[in-house]
Amino acid sequence: MIGIDTNILLRLWLNDDPAQNKRIDALLAEHGAMPGSLLVTDVVLVEAVWTLKSAFELDKQAQSIAVRSLLEETAFAFEDRDAVAGALTLFEAGTCGFANCLVVAKHARQGCDFTATCDRGMRKLPGVKVL
Repeated sequence: MIGIDTNILLRLWLNDDPAQNKRIDALLAEHGAMPGSLLVTDVVLVEAVWTLKSAFELDKQAQSIAVRSLLEETAFAFEDRDAVAGALTLFEAGTCGFANCLVVAKHARQGCDFTATCDRGMRKLPGVKVL
């Protein structure tokens, strides 16, 4: 298994640096044939989606497409694939950022009674209690 960093995801999604993309293509060719061989951690995924929005000003639809592209590719493994898929569903249906949606989805998968927060923007997410 190979750990994938944020900048690898960004180059893969944006295809904006030919030299780096060539090296990434070689990495994928060498290590991406086996299912689950490329690990994308929650931190990397959240940072990459946030960067798409903040630095590259990509809209919600583009962010969703990026995450979905990883979920659809069996070479990519996640800390909890079902939580990422659930977070994407929440993200696409609501107004919260992907990071908040992943937090809620992970808490639900861990059996939490609710997610406690002071962030009023999360109030419409299922299983959230705003204090």
